[in-house]
Amino acid sequence: MKFFLTLLLSVLFLNFIYAQNITGKVTDITGKPLIGASVYWENKDIGTVTDENGSFSLNDISDSIRVLMISYVGFSTEKIKAGTVLHWNIQLMEDATLSEVTIAAKSSATRFDNGVAKVEVIGVREIQRAACCSLAGCFSTNSNVDANVTNVVTDAKELRILGLSGVYNQILVDGLPLIQGLAYPYGPNSYPGTMIEKIFVTKGANSVLQGFESISGQINMEFHSPENAPKLFLNAFVNSFGENQYNVNYIVKKSGWSNLTSGHMTLPATNIDRDKDGFRDIVRTNRISLFNRWSYDNPNKPKWRTSIAARYLNENREGGLTTFDRNQHKGTSLVYGQNVHMQHLDLSTKTNYILNDKTSLILLNSAFIHQQNSYFGIKKYEGNQLNITSTFYADYYYGKNNHNFKTGLSYRHNRLKEDIIFLEPIDFLNYEGRYNTNYDIPGIFIENKWTWSKFTILAGMRYDKFGDFGWKLTPRLLVRANVTKDTDIRFNIGKGYRIAHVFAENSSLLAGNRSLLIANDLAPEEAINTGLNFIQNFRWRDISIIISGDAYLTFFQNQIFPDFDKSPQTAIVANFFGRSVSHSYQLENKWIFSEQFDIKVAWNYLQVYRINENVRQDLPFVPSHKWNVNTSYSTQNDKWQFDVTYRWTGIKKIPSTINYPEEYQISDRSVPYSQLDFHITRRWKNFQIYAGIENIFDFRQEFPILAYDRPFSEYFDPAFNWGPTKGRELYIGVRYSVE
Repeated sequence: MKFFLTLLLSVLFLNFIYAQNITGKVTDITGKPLIGASVYWENKDIGTVTDENGSFSLNDISDSIRVLMISYVGFSTEKIKAGTVLHWNIQLMEDATLSEVTIAAKSSATRFDNGVAKVEVIGVREIQRAACCSLAGCFSTNSNVDANVTNVVTDAKELRILGLSGVYNQILVDGLPLIQGLAYPYGPNSYPGTMIEKIFVTKGANSVLQGFESISGQINMEFHSPENAPKLFLNAFVNSFGENQYNVNYIVKKSGWSNLTSGHMTLPATNIDRDKDGFRDIVRTNRISLFNRWSYDNPNKPKWRTSIAARYLNENREGGLTTFDRNQHKGTSLVYGQNVHMQHLDLSTKTNYILNDKTSLILLNSAFIHQQNSYFGIKKYEGNQLNITSTFYADYYYGKNNHNFKTGLSYRHNRLKEDIIFLEPIDFLNYEGRYNTNYDIPGIFIENKWTWSKFTILAGMRYDKFGDFGWKLTPRLLVRANVTKDTDIRFNIGKGYRIAHVFAENSSLLAGNRSLLIANDLAPEEAINTGLNFIQNFRWRDISIIISGDAYLTFFQNQIFPDFDKSPQTAIVANFFGRSVSHSYQLENKWIFSEQFDIKVAWNYLQVYRINENVRQDLPFVPSHKWNVNTSYSTQNDKWQFDVTYRWTGIKKIPSTINYPEEYQISDRSVPYSQLDFHITRRWKNFQIYAGIENIFDFRQEFPILAYDRPFSEYFDPAFNWGPTKGRELYIGVRYSVE
C-alpha cells in the first residue's frame, strides 16, 4: 500500500511539474520588447509568439533535455537549455546587417561577436580608453587595425587590416558604403569618436551582402541609438598642440519616432616645427560637420522599421612651410604649402518590412556627393564625385534550426571627375589633365546560413557586371565550429574585387613630385582571401582568460599598387598579374581579473610582398612584427579609470632612394620604435573629466619629408613617413550628459 501511495504521489507531482508553463520576456539588447518573436521547443511542434510586451507563455514538455529556441526576423537565434528555471528574460542580438549591439559593461569594452565570422566588437568603454577624437583614433588600443598616415603634410590616413593598404577593406557607416573614392583619404578623420557607439571589425572574407569588396576585412561603425544614449551629450577637448574639438549629441524620442542630431567642430593647432626644417609638424584643420538621423520603430506598428540619415561636412586642411599663408601663397612657388578644402554631403535610408514571423524585405540606400579643391604646391587638384548604392533583398528564416536565406539585387552608380592643373611649368611632371572614373555595376546575390548544434555555415555568392570587363563571380564560404562551450574554430575563404581610384585614394602621389606612369587599361583588382582562427576561453578561479589566434593569406590575381622602386623618381600604376601575397598571423591573450581590471597582449607577424621579375619586393611601410599591450583598471565604484597602452613596431621597408642625389639618400629600412600611452578618467553622475599622454617616450621620426629644402624639385616627397612625427601629446577633455 505504501508503494502504491508513493507511486501515485510521484505521478501527481510529475503531472504538476509538466503541467506548468515556461514564461518569459524577449527584448533586444537595449531592453525594448520584441513583438511577435517565435519561442518553441527544439525538434518539437510546440511553440508560441511574444505579445505586445514581448512576453510569452509556453507549455512545458517532459523531455530530459529541453532546449528553447527563440528567433526573430533580423536577429540571431538564441538556444537555451531550460533546466529547472521556469521564467526567462531573454535578449536577442541583431545580425550583421542591422547590428545593434550595445557594449556598456566594464568587462565588455571589447569582445567577440557570437556569429559565423570572427567579429571583434569595440564598444564605448574601449573607445573612451584613449582620446579617440575620430574614427582613426579609435584603434590605438586595438591590434587588428592600424591607422597609418599616408601624407604627413595633410595628415591623410588609412585604416589597414592584415598589413594591406586600407583600400582593401570596407569601411562602412551603419552598414553602408559612404567612405569611398574622394572620401577615403580623409574619411577616417572626419567622423568624431563621440558619435560612435560601437565598431565591428572583421578580418578576411565576410558576407556578400555588403558588396564585392572586403578583400582584407571590414570595419563597420555605428552611431549612438536613442534607446540607450543620453538625451544630451557634450564633449570638449584640447591638446598640447593647441587643437580644439567640440561635440554635441541630442536625442529626441516621440510616438515611435526618434531623432539623433550630432554636431562637431575642430579648430586648428598652432604652428609647431621641432625639426627646424621649416615645415609644420601639425596640420592645421578647420572642420564642421552636422549629422541627423530619424528612426521609426513603433511598437504599435511592428511590421515597419526605418531610418533616414543625412550628414554634411565642411573641412579645410593646411600644411606646408610655417610661413605659408593660403590667402597669399596658395598655388604659387613663393612659399610651399598644401591646402585641401572639401565639402561632403551624404544621405542614407534603411527600411525593414516584416511580412511574417519568418520573412522580411529590406531596402538599403546610400548616396554621397564629395567636392574637393586642393593645392599641392603649384599643382591644383579638383575632384567631384557622386556615388549611389542601392540594395534590396528578402530575408527568410526556415527549418527547426532557424536556417537563414537571403537573396537580392544591388546597383552601384559612380561618377568621379578629377582635374589636375599645373599652375606653373613643371618640366619633370607628366600627368596634367582630366581623369574620369565612371561606372555602373548591377549585381545579384544569394546567401544561406545553416545552423546546427555545433556548426554554422554561411555560403554566398555575388554576380556583378564591371562594364567592359564583364560579369565577375564573388563566392564566399564561412564555417564556424563551436567545439565546446569554450572553444570556437572558424574558417573562411572568399574572393573580392574593387575599382581603383588612383588619385582620389593616393593623395601622396599628388603631394610628392614623382612622375607617374598610369596604364590606360586598369582592370578591377581581385584577390582571394582565406583565414583560420580560434578562440579559447579558460576559467581559473575568478579569472577569465581568452586566447585567440589568426592566420590569414591573401593572394592577388590583379593588384594596382603604385610601384616606387622600379624606376627612380617615378611611380608606376598598372595592372599587376604576378604573384602578390599577404601573410598575416596574430596571437592575442586577454586576462580579465575582475570587472575592474584586465590586461590584453597581442603579437602580429606580417609578410606582404610581390614577386616582380623573379625578385621579391616587400611592400613599403609594413612592419614584420608588432606588439600591443593594453591594461585597464577602474575603481570599485567606477569613479576612476586608468588605461595604459604600449605598442612596439618593428622594421618597415622604405622605398628605395639609391638613385637619388647623395644628400637625399636614406636607408631602405626603418628602425623599431616604441610608444607608451596613459589615459585617466574621473566620473561623476553626469560629468566626466579625462586626460592623458600619448607617446610618453616622445619618439618621433625626424625629417620625415624628403628634400624638404627643395619642395619644388623632383626629389620632394612627404610620403616617406614610417613612424610618428608629432611626438609627445598631452590632452584634456570634459564630457557632460543628461539622461
